[in-house]
Amino acid sequence: MFCPKCGVKNEDSATFCVSCGNPMSKTAQPSPAQPLSVQPPSGQKNPVIAAILNFFFPGIGYWYWGYQKVLTVPPVLLFIIVIVAEVLIWTFAWYFAGIIQFAISAFFAYDLYVKTTGQRGWIEASM
Repeated sequence: MFCPKCGVKNEDSATFCVSCGNPMSKTAQPSPAQPLSVQPPSGQKNPVIAAILNFFFPGIGYWYWGYQKVLTVPPVLLFIIVIVAEVLIWTFAWYFAGIIQFAISAFFAYDLYVKTTGQRGWIEASM
C-alpha cells in the first residue's frame, strides 16, 4: 500500500506511514500510479533547477527539493556514491565512460523532474 500523503510504499497492514507518519486508511490505493502532491517545502523552488542540479550533481537536486532520503541514504551521500562510481567507470571503462556518465546523470535528472510534477518517478525517495 502506498501512503496517500507522501507516496512511500508501506506494508499492507501498516496503520501509519513509515516515512511521514500519516495515518494509513483502509481505502488508500494500493496502486503506485496514484498521483502525488509533491510540493517544495518553501514554495519557491523551481523544478527545472532541481533537475539541472541533479544532472550535474546527482543527488543534490533531491536535497534542493527537500528529500531527506533517496534509495535509503541522504542525498549528499548519494552524490558521493555516484561520484565514486563514475570515477571507477572512468578508470576501468574509459572508452565509453562518457556515455554511461551521461545516462546516469540524465536518469537522476529526469526522475527528480517527474517527482516535482507530482508523479512517483522510478527511484524511492522520501521527504
